Amino acid sequence: MIPERYRRMLPPQWYENEVAEYHLEGAGTAVDAFHSQREDILQQFSPWSATWGLDVWDWIYFGSKQLQSIEERRKNIQRKHWARSPFTLPVLEAMGQAAGELEKVTEDFPNKEIVFEFSAEQPINAVELSKDFEWVRPLHVNSSRVAVNSRGEDILISAPTRFIEVEYPICGMFYPEDDMEGRIFRETVQVAEATRFHAVNYPLTNMMYPEGEV
Repeated sequence: MIPERYRRMLPPQWYENEVAEYHLEGAGTAVDAFHSQREDILQQFSPWSATWGLDVWDWIYFGSKQLQSIEERRKNIQRKHWARSPFTLPVLEAMGQAAGELEKVTEDFPNKEIVFEFSAEQPINAVELSKDFEWVRPLHVNSSRVAVNSRGEDILISAPTRFIEVEYPICGMFYPEDDMEGRIFRETVQVAEATRFHAVNYPLTNMMYPEGEV
């Protein structure tokens, strides 16, 4: 049978042609190899996807080959690229999108800060964003700040509370008391000690000893 990807380009009478089947299967291997090679070369035209072509990008931006890993080399090239770019909103948005799920970029005029607002749905690489920002930060901007917006639902907590007035006979004052489990506050009542003295005549010493009663 003719391979599926060729059937749309051939008339139906070719579907059972064994000679054409052998020819197309053999040519398909060469076509796939050429396609993979072509895609690999196209990847080298961008420093964000280049592998063996990073040597050329290192020479363009730094004049020599970097000795770090591929990821570190790409980040350094990206920072160098942004450093040459103007300090505009599209550049800041590109920096934020590289660090996480960016929602918007705003400027805090009183504090002279750039605020990057992200969604909490994905991780945020705030350290790399701060390093990238320092490459493009002009002198009139102090720093950058990261804000994370959560889209969680609000949680409403309700707790019915009842208060009972209890009269304490000792002092005659009213104190609120809650009857729920887990006391919200505590009221204390101070009770003063009343002391009375009695004179007792001891025959042996004829001395007076005070005796206290509560």
